[in-house]
Amino acid sequence: MSEALPVLPSSPVLRASWLRSREHGLVTDQHLPDGILARADFAEHIEANARLLAFSRPAIENLYRQIGGPSSMVLLADERGLILSALGNTEFLDRAARVALSPGAEWSEASVGTNAIGTALHTGHTVAVRGAEHYLDRNRFLTCIATPILAPGGGMLGILDVSTDARANISHAGALLRTTAELIEHSLIEHLESGFVTIRFHSRAELVDGPLEALAVFDEERRLVASNRAARSLLKLDRAHPSAAFDHCFATGWAALLGLAAGNGGAFPLRAVDGRSFVGRAALRDRSIAPRAPRPPPAQCAGEPRPGGQLAQMSQSDPRVAAAIATLRASAAANVPLLIEGETGTGKTHLIRAFHADHRRHADAPLVIIDGSSLRGAGASAELADRLGQAAEGTLFVVEIDALPNAMQRALFGTRTSRGATRIIAATRKRVAHLADSGRLELAHFAAAGGLQLSLPPLRERDDFDELVRLFVREACPERAIHVSPDALTLLRRHRWPGNLSELRSQLRLTLALMGDNANELCPQDIPPELFDDDSGEGR
Repeated sequence: MSEALPVLPSSPVLRASWLRSREHGLVTDQHLPDGILARADFAEHIEANARLLAFSRPAIENLYRQIGGPSSMVLLADERGLILSALGNTEFLDRAARVALSPGAEWSEASVGTNAIGTALHTGHTVAVRGAEHYLDRNRFLTCIATPILAPGGGMLGILDVSTDARANISHAGALLRTTAELIEHSLIEHLESGFVTIRFHSRAELVDGPLEALAVFDEERRLVASNRAARSLLKLDRAHPSAAFDHCFATGWAALLGLAAGNGGAFPLRAVDGRSFVGRAALRDRSIAPRAPRPPPAQCAGEPRPGGQLAQMSQSDPRVAAAIATLRASAAANVPLLIEGETGTGKTHLIRAFHADHRRHADAPLVIIDGSSLRGAGASAELADRLGQAAEGTLFVVEIDALPNAMQRALFGTRTSRGATRIIAATRKRVAHLADSGRLELAHFAAAGGLQLSLPPLRERDDFDELVRLFVREACPERAIHVSPDALTLLRRHRWPGNLSELRSQLRLTLALMGDNANELCPQDIPPELFDDDSGEGR
């Protein structure tokens, strides 16, 4: 075995990790140990982390869809670096398993040296380890990014990791990874069985009641029992051990807060002890003490957006849609470019219209939409520049971005450095990973500007199909209540809906129009049989 220390990485974080790896007695050409746990032992770890696995699964699946490369995987590890689950391309999973990057293996620094999972565990922060920056030779075909998942009561619950082939470009994965970790933390707190009162708050009203809100749970003795990273940041609590009492966090009186929590759950001003003001909501968790009344709909004028903005009115029962909306909201202040993928009719334009309405800088800020496939010929660059001018201080939304020549794509995303007030959003019907691999999508300037990717699922894969049907029925017939029978929903699910939301909305409007003005229930016999002529007849 080699005695000489190889050239250390330039990053101070990774340099320190390499030195720790050597102190652990590891050498760079070390043989692969038998690091996989016996099945019985691994089952105990799975049982011990059942909540983490259950509440992280939807978010992890969404993250993998957004990363989407053929040589990639998403891993979940526990607080000691033991891999609990792996989701990815079968071929790449097999390749990773050859270096024990698979469930049952421990990837702490002490076991395998510098790597994203182990080093993130040690530092408590997001860590990227690229190719040759791995301490062990055998792991250098990998590029990995990992971020901690914080436990509701403090400390670290686990690690979320994206690993790819070292040649792949996953510069966009860091932001997606952190957002996914926050979604998991939020879900874990939402489903806590302990605690007395939950406080939702933020300095920005539109983030309250969303995945990026600050969450704090206190017990009857006013002690903080759970909080997410947003709450710890806003309240300036210790990130790892956020021990605090209510009176050390908020100047709003405890009795007044409990009165608000036992009421209708409406928003109220919430003051911190340092004088800062938040918008808050409170709810009692112990229903046996004081059941929380259903929150009444606020009074509003016809046509006026409900509180929280237009994004809040969109269905977020599907985890992938909720994650996309959370990413949009998180990007609003930074004004980074956005790239959204989704099949025809999945609601890309509707989503961006809602986002622009919620986050425009002033009432007259323009939203300019242009089809990339229409920019052809010698004047295309000039037309793009003209549209950028029209969108100044607003939003330029380019659909079919992959139809633009690469030079124009670079020019578009490069404008952000000189036009910081113009938001650049692009969309494609195809998979971003496939377009990038084939050279049809230029992402270098996009990544350099800190761009974020979003993915909208096709209707056939959404978890909120029934909710969407009822929503579109209400939209089509706002003057009367129409019940949608369970059998009708079952029948509608059989269709593949290649046109996605657009097709569903149009078909329901036609069906309701044919039913007549006196109908009050949508039944299977109301659905045109020709809708299924081109279907296989199989369920969704």
